[in-house]
Amino acid sequence: MATIKDVAKAAGVSIATVSNYLNATRPVSGQTAERIQKAIEQLQYTANLSAKSLRANRYTEVGVILPNLNDPYYVQIFQGIEHAFSGTPYFVNAAFSYDIPELERSIAENFLKKQVCGLILVSCIPDDGMFYASRFTEQDKVVVVLDREIRGLDANFITFDYAAVMESLTGELLTRGHRDIVLMAGDPAFTSEENCIRGFSRAFDQCGVPCGKVLQTELNREGAFRATMSLLRTQVPQVVIATSEASAGGIMEALSLCGHGDGSVPVVTLGEEHWNKFTHSFANFSTARPAIRMGQTAGELVLEQLRVPASSQRIVLQDSSVMGKKMFSAIESPKSSKEQAPLKLLLLQAPAVDTFLNLLQDFTHRTGIETQVTTLPHHKLSEEILRHCRDKRYDIIMYDIPWLPMLASRGVLQDLTDWLKGVDTDIFFPGCLDYYSRFRKRAYGVPFIYAPQIFFYRKDLFEQPQLREQFRKLYGTTLRPPNTLKEYNTMGEFFTRKTDAIAYGMSVAAAYPECLAPELYTRMKAYGGSIFSRGGKVVLDSPQNKKAYENLLRALQVAKPDYLQATDVSIIGDFLCGETAMLIGYPAYMTDVADLRKSSMIGSIGYSLIPGRAPLLGGWGMGIGTGCGNETGALAFLRWMCDEQMGNYFALLGGQTTMTSSYTNDELVKLYPWLPMYHSAYESASPTLMPELPGGGVLSSEAVDEVVCRWLYKVIREDMPVPDGITATCLELEKMVRDVQR
Repeated sequence: MATIKDVAKAAGVSIATVSNYLNATRPVSGQTAERIQKAIEQLQYTANLSAKSLRANRYTEVGVILPNLNDPYYVQIFQGIEHAFSGTPYFVNAAFSYDIPELERSIAENFLKKQVCGLILVSCIPDDGMFYASRFTEQDKVVVVLDREIRGLDANFITFDYAAVMESLTGELLTRGHRDIVLMAGDPAFTSEENCIRGFSRAFDQCGVPCGKVLQTELNREGAFRATMSLLRTQVPQVVIATSEASAGGIMEALSLCGHGDGSVPVVTLGEEHWNKFTHSFANFSTARPAIRMGQTAGELVLEQLRVPASSQRIVLQDSSVMGKKMFSAIESPKSSKEQAPLKLLLLQAPAVDTFLNLLQDFTHRTGIETQVTTLPHHKLSEEILRHCRDKRYDIIMYDIPWLPMLASRGVLQDLTDWLKGVDTDIFFPGCLDYYSRFRKRAYGVPFIYAPQIFFYRKDLFEQPQLREQFRKLYGTTLRPPNTLKEYNTMGEFFTRKTDAIAYGMSVAAAYPECLAPELYTRMKAYGGSIFSRGGKVVLDSPQNKKAYENLLRALQVAKPDYLQATDVSIIGDFLCGETAMLIGYPAYMTDVADLRKSSMIGSIGYSLIPGRAPLLGGWGMGIGTGCGNETGALAFLRWMCDEQMGNYFALLGGQTTMTSSYTNDELVKLYPWLPMYHSAYESASPTLMPELPGGGVLSSEAVDEVVCRWLYKVIREDMPVPDGITATCLELEKMVRDVQR
């Protein structure tokens, strides 16, 4: 292995000169530098920088923290940083925070362990100057902050004049007569975003007109896509301005999906310098921030202050963009040539459905058919569906999968068996049509929402050494995701009564029968019990079902005490806001996918199969109501739903599609890492279905739930013994069976 002495001999210079060249400690002439570099390459010399750093008490690694590398802006910044350190003895270590404060702090702490000598970052914790002051600047480490100033931190800061750029862009649009302008910006706590909003508002003030709408979103494609889809339900703006290329990509996707991808709603974005003027950006127009120069300036500033410590500098770069005269000429959207009656939809009032409504604009754009939507809560939806039998009010009906046998047998839904033969049903979960569509070997709808029960838990608590040791001493076993319902209750007791680390171990939803019944049925399924035999005989009075009742009662003793007011939605809120350590819930009620994603990425939330390994399969289908007044449009609607790309959009917005590909899509899994767990849960999940009685009668699942829960509430509220409650329930169910068979 070549040594520095060998390099000096080959280059014809002293060892000290080679050292000066390698460490940039003293100037070396151009010709001498060329000879040294040629000798290094010929001898394949590699300096032992780690050993040298230790000997000299000098470190050669520089940390870089960026939000992501999905936005071309950050790619170019990193390119500039790399260029600045090229040919120097310093190494660049890059990491990405994804705008998650906890993750950024963890990265910074890891950089400290590596003894970085400098740090360049775009921060998502602009109000925590003390964090970086105590760990970096007060320890004489060079820090360069880009774009988002960290308040209370005396560090170098490099940015662009965002207020001036945004005022110029907005002013140009206003001059051209545009008024309905929307700004899609990030968190105003970031000074770059705050200045963009200020410049946007200032342009309207200068023009003397009311300010346009400012929408705050995450600075990524997914956040902008969700925000734009929501916006387009109530407003189609003349122009949208984005503060990042990544946001522009999400905006353009939403506009295209909703029929505005022809440039009729121009998108303007803050961008970067590119040679390919017409093809580099998703947007119709982008500015030209010299991002590479920003990164290079940051790197050079670190190098300069490593050589000669100096006071912090503040550098404001200018955007070199120039407006194009024809950039904002609007293009008329194509109009449908056919007038068609609106399609009347009856849907569940739920977060996942609200998400789905954003996609209806695409259906209207493709077909020219408008939609009229009625949404009702679960307990009122079934009543309205049965009224449809009399009034023929709706074209499309959404149904809970346990309702299917009753609705099909009563003629509420049209038979779609022949039509479904022309649909590629392989896109759905294997065998799911048996649950979502078929009754007596005929099909009455298409699968819509997949909702298996999933176990979520506070991973940060389960992995905390002190809590793990405390749990081991108390119960003689390991604190880990529970495999059984008994373990689940034991852990609930631990978190609720044995530690102050969190308020409660779990929440239980028992406000209404539709919430409480699944709590019992999950336990019955896990213990091998059931309500009916296949032939329709009531078999509730069994040892397995008694265990299920007793397990539920024990869970209530250690759960958050408001269980009689708790719903499927509220228990998820308890968990996400940090009140409970564990949750058995349906993903369809998870409204804040962004928050869940952040929690997953920083390791505070984990997910697993539910205790007992017997999840209920919740889910919803869509069918056509008998007497539909627009059958052609209704069939077009169902076919539109059976599109894998629509499934991906639904998943991106936070919905749970029944299409397999959305759970194996690499990009979606990267965004939402819990999707494979949802996918694997299907193998052991099944719904609670009512048996077909001898003679062809069909029980109403809602009526059964009502009876079961009526007596279960008496057991819970009045301290009725479990055997007495089960006996009373059996008697009433047996009468129900006899009544249906008459």
